[in-house]
Amino acid sequence: MIGSLVGMISIYETGKMRVEIGDEEVVKTFKIRPSYKKRYSREKFALLRLKGLSGFPEIIKYKDDDTTLTMTRLLGENKEQLSDEALQHLCLLVDRMLCAGVARHSLPERDLLIKDDKVSIVDFERVTLRGSTWSPIWFFSKKVTRFHLLRLISRHNPALLSEEEKNKLAYFSNVREKLQVLKRLRTKGRKVWRPKTKPGVYTNKFESTKAKK
Repeated sequence: MIGSLVGMISIYETGKMRVEIGDEEVVKTFKIRPSYKKRYSREKFALLRLKGLSGFPEIIKYKDDDTTLTMTRLLGENKEQLSDEALQHLCLLVDRMLCAGVARHSLPERDLLIKDDKVSIVDFERVTLRGSTWSPIWFFSKKVTRFHLLRLISRHNPALLSEEEKNKLAYFSNVREKLQVLKRLRTKGRKVWRPKTKPGVYTNKFESTKAKK
């Protein structure tokens, strides 16, 4: 990760993306890496669905050829501890987001910007977009989003959860743990059966020329 300041533009850069943060706009470029077009497409269409809703970045323009999104900058900062008011506002945003047909795969604090107990949500690479209201995938994706919301609230103030919500959180936490065990076993199996590749070849193949400029 690289962080720097060029003029009035703050630059945040990782192996997967380059983000230029200006006073009013944010320009996010997805570097050529595995699944980069899918991540770009998910965020683009998520922002288009959320267009006009407060608390989310407003997409200004996009360039499919070089997988670059330009969006409005949202004010605020990450907080280690979220207030009750911020958590309540987050619940409202999640409801609006799901109604717009966007379900997040996680809700980490680093994606939440807080200002005056008002929350904004950023980064929509890992989402599921609603195709059909009755789709089993959409139904499950909504449950995943709700689970992460309850888990986040539990970390900051468990007293805000009702008994029903606490029971749901315990149930889904148990299911998630079992799925994680299966995922670890599958990963080990892939390592056994997949042929080994020379280190560095894959990285060189997908090296972004733009990142070097």
